[in-house]
Amino acid sequence: MKLGDIVFMATDGIKDRKFRVALNVTGILIGISAIVALLSMTEGMSVSINQQMELLDPTTIIVMPGSFMGMPGQRDETPSLGVGAALTLRDTDRIERISGVIMATPVISKTVEIQIGGYSDSVTVTGMVPEEYTQAFATIEVVEGRFLRGSDSMSTVLGATVAHPQHLEEPIARLGSRVTLDITEQEEKATSTLRVAGILEEVGGGMMFGSADTQIYTTFTTAQRIFHTGNTVDRIIVKAESVESIDKITREIEDELSEDVMVISSEAIAGMVGSVMTIMEAILGGIAAISLIVAGVAVINTMTISVMERTREIGVMKALGAKSRDILMMFLTESLLTGLIGGVIGVVFGVFLGQIASTVLAFTMDVPLTSVPSLEVGVIGIAFAVITGTLSGLYPSRKASKLAPVEALRYE
Repeated sequence: MKLGDIVFMATDGIKDRKFRVALNVTGILIGISAIVALLSMTEGMSVSINQQMELLDPTTIIVMPGSFMGMPGQRDETPSLGVGAALTLRDTDRIERISGVIMATPVISKTVEIQIGGYSDSVTVTGMVPEEYTQAFATIEVVEGRFLRGSDSMSTVLGATVAHPQHLEEPIARLGSRVTLDITEQEEKATSTLRVAGILEEVGGGMMFGSADTQIYTTFTTAQRIFHTGNTVDRIIVKAESVESIDKITREIEDELSEDVMVISSEAIAGMVGSVMTIMEAILGGIAAISLIVAGVAVINTMTISVMERTREIGVMKALGAKSRDILMMFLTESLLTGLIGGVIGVVFGVFLGQIASTVLAFTMDVPLTSVPSLEVGVIGIAFAVITGTLSGLYPSRKASKLAPVEALRYE
């Protein structure tokens, strides 16, 4: 029997059993769409974090209180050791004395409600020493006005989406606009007003340390004054003299502070992200694979019933000269086509599902996540579907091919 005839008969068999095939296709496409959506979102997370790593100078180290599981750490106002012990300006001086450290600069980071005109939003206020901060984040670029100077006490620089929220047609802030900060401290409310000195260029990102687009910047002394932080800081940015010295400096910072701090470098983040992404892909892929196993069982069931229903047809085909190999190939082709159809539809649906899920997370949970589908993920999804369909149809197909013609013709 020619290959074209086998494909034709397999296609005809699928058409005759549309409802059962549709159920099998549905089971397969659910598993494939889950795999594609989850892998696309995982890839989006990886891309977003890598974009932020590009914003960091490779010789930059970030010191934060707390451990990875406590990120960014539960802070305590007392300098006690252990989980969440606060960083202080004294810690900055201690780090700066370490051999190989060019600069150590303190940063205050607080989330507050701001009002610009009649618009209000929750943003992160970053207080830093401008001349030092721009050494670590050299990619910060101002598109309007200027960046902060050390002498600025009432000025602020806005991130791109703070000045122009994405859901609005017109920007809400321009140079000279007033920004009012609503600050809550120990159930007491206070306000502080700053003037816009500059607006930053959009950079994207935001998975690890928050995107510069959604932050506003003040000088360190201004942040100290309005938040009453005293000598405590939220993180310390360290500049190493070379990439080769980062590991040594990291160890010495941990030894010097002798408290529960998280010392992060670009290399450490890359390794951590790679490990987390691998674990996530394995877990999410395993969850999605369960759907494929269920779909495979459904294919086996449907194909077995199909063999029973078509026993006389198989007998007639063998009586007319069809070989066992032809019967095997015909049923295998049916299951392969079922997997292929489910795979293609599942990949397409998975791409849309990933986009929808990332959009919902972005708007409801303020998670800057983007789904990044790729050709490789699509090919893997279709391949998984075809393999699932083919393997699931293997047993029923072998059973059909081994039927004796005489017994098959006598079957009622």
